[in-house]
Amino acid sequence: MLYGLSKQIAHCYFRAAQCKNLADLSVNAHDRQFYLEREQEWLKLARSHEFSERVGQWIKEVERRKGRGYLAALGPTKLPQCPSCSIEMQFQVSHPIKRTFADITFERALFLCPNCQHVSDQLVAIPRY
Repeated sequence: MLYGLSKQIAHCYFRAAQCKNLADLSVNAHDRQFYLEREQEWLKLARSHEFSERVGQWIKEVERRKGRGYLAALGPTKLPQCPSCSIEMQFQVSHPIKRTFADITFERALFLCPNCQHVSDQLVAIPRY
């Protein structure tokens, strides 16, 4: 079984395997050629669906990060610890604050504990380069 594939992709690979089996069982050269061509077409369709899904996932990730400020691209160097669980919290979103001081920009960052769902709000200074 092919795990982690969408139903469309799995179906395409299944049909390609069927065509391959039918080609192996064919006694007529014309039928064999027909099934081998169908196998290749099903494999092309599967690759097309895989590519489409990868692009879709990439677009979702870009959209998810769209509203985030500079901190999302930079990534925090040290993630805060959850006060309840004492485990590392996960960065969720940041929002730039318009006010700057000298060459420093500030962003409001939200962090989430993956264990207890505690949310932490921090002001983070981002130096301008």
